[in-house]
Amino acid sequence: MTLAAKTAEAAVPAPSPRPGKGGRGRSRREAGAGIVLTIPVAVFFVVFWLVPFCGAVYLSFTDYEMAGAPSWIGLDNYARMLQDPGVWNSAWITVVYTVFTVLPTILLALLVAVPLSGPGRLNRVLRSLVLVPAVMPLAATSMVWVIIYSDRGLANTLLGAVGIEPQSWLTSSDLAIWALVVMVVWKSLGLFVIILTAGLQALPREVYEAAAIDGAGPVTTFRRITVPLLRRTLLFVLVISVAGSMQAFVPAFLLTGGGPADATQVLPYYIWANAFPYEHMGYASALAMMLLVAMLVVSIVQFGFLRGGDE
Repeated sequence: MTLAAKTAEAAVPAPSPRPGKGGRGRSRREAGAGIVLTIPVAVFFVVFWLVPFCGAVYLSFTDYEMAGAPSWIGLDNYARMLQDPGVWNSAWITVVYTVFTVLPTILLALLVAVPLSGPGRLNRVLRSLVLVPAVMPLAATSMVWVIIYSDRGLANTLLGAVGIEPQSWLTSSDLAIWALVVMVVWKSLGLFVIILTAGLQALPREVYEAAAIDGAGPVTTFRRITVPLLRRTLLFVLVISVAGSMQAFVPAFLLTGGGPADATQVLPYYIWANAFPYEHMGYASALAMMLLVAMLVVSIVQFGFLRGGDE
């Protein structure tokens, strides 16, 4: 056999062996094990999410006062929303609450994360301390801030130290919503700092070294290098923070009870009030569907910005 023939024969790949009965049996066992492991998750999803969701969709088309059986009324609940001043008031308060909790939190988190993203034991300790408010239960945090906002609490004590009269933080229709905003910003800041710190630490160091060689200052480096490279992380933080703010219920429920004079009655609180104290379960379900659609629209817009930047 010539050298060329031997080379050609060696280049032909050997046929792959067919899987035997043992291999097929092992594949079936692995597939069966995977199905068994996914059954609890599927049952949990169906029982605690899909069934309640379908029930809420059905109830949104009914008149259901929880005392009798639901009666089908079609789109009457949705038409009622358009004429309900409480819906428009709650929607506006939700927008204000969302804007003034999301934007300051992201901006402050970014400003804090930049110096804390560097190496060193001190930075590690500071990152752990910043995360403490985020891991506290929201109910416990709300109770702490009720004490802070009390007549002789920390907030009025600090105002008195600079010669300002004490304020009725939670009973003033002008101040109550801002009291909630401050508490939520303080509560959410630590989590976003950790997320942005992880994103900053993943950025390529070569770009910063090149910018330093070119003589770029800290402000220019931050504005033209850090922010563009951190865009995907910032959008992720924006999405989860907006979704969380639009669903906020516990702060308004525990600190102000939606008051005073409905000044802190965000949409989730208004939905709860219609569902349980007033027992208008059908109308509350329609309100919940409206909030769900609004959240979907906002999320689609945000992800559209993300895709647009990638292109």
